Amino acid sequence: MSMDIPECRLCGALADQQFVRAKHVYGGTSQHKFWECKKCEGVYLWPVPSPDEEVKFYANEFEKFMSDRSAKDRDWTGAEKHILTNQDNVNRRWLFLQDDIKPGCRVLEIGCSSGFMLDAFKNAGMLPVGIEPSLRFLDFIKERGHKDYQSLDELREQQTNSFDLIVHFFVLEHIRDTKNFLHQQIELLKPGGKIIAEVPCVNDPLTSLYNIPAFEKFYWSIAHHYYFKPRSLAPILDRLHCRYRFVPEQRYDLGNHIVWMTEGKPRGQGRFLDIFSQEFFDQYKNQLKASWHCDTFFVYIEKQ
Repeated sequence: MSMDIPECRLCGALADQQFVRAKHVYGGTSQHKFWECKKCEGVYLWPVPSPDEEVKFYANEFEKFMSDRSAKDRDWTGAEKHILTNQDNVNRRWLFLQDDIKPGCRVLEIGCSSGFMLDAFKNAGMLPVGIEPSLRFLDFIKERGHKDYQSLDELREQQTNSFDLIVHFFVLEHIRDTKNFLHQQIELLKPGGKIIAEVPCVNDPLTSLYNIPAFEKFYWSIAHHYYFKPRSLAPILDRLHCRYRFVPEQRYDLGNHIVWMTEGKPRGQGRFLDIFSQEFFDQYKNQLKASWHCDTFFVYIEKQ
């Protein structure tokens, strides 16, 4: 792995425009760092794992990695438990999808894990297809009656211009070639079709507003190639000649943030609601979203 100062992996800006944003990468080595580009403000991993290392990681190791890293509210030990502990994610995401949920439309989810969103799409009368590289989940999804592929390349060999909607949640940051990945999806859309993606926002308040050393060691993951903000994604989308817009979202609440600040660990979601009102919690989230100091955002891309 080269230790030279890199050029920006997103916009190609020269090495003198790059600086280290995060010195510690969860699951990485001392060589791994996250760098930030002064030009596009994108944040990217360097050095980069090889393609072969990635294939092995996602096929056989990803669930164990996530189980070790996740709070107890997400169970990665089995598909059925994973589905049960992600129903809140179905409800939260549905708010951002509801205008595009139409019975009879074909929807592709990339990175569908245990298939909990595929189940929701099917129950809404849609025709879902999944892509999941994990061998642990792939057979389970097929056994539940869903059509599923292990890779986007495998699906592209059989289908083109066939989907009304493509969705992925916390997948884009795992992809080394952002522009090509999105371009391939646009080719799979029918005219007027749409991509809806949720991505982690590098403006997460726990790293952009507060100084929490424990969170810095937890947040930056070897599984991610990038952390985005709208400004770093916009130039890529401009080159794809599509319509797009960004919508801020805040997943984690004030209780989660208080626990990180006071105890240096996750698992604070919903804490302190016996002291502070739900209205106060909601105001906190809304202020973070309004200022774009939020932990994720949604990207809406429309094929012209």
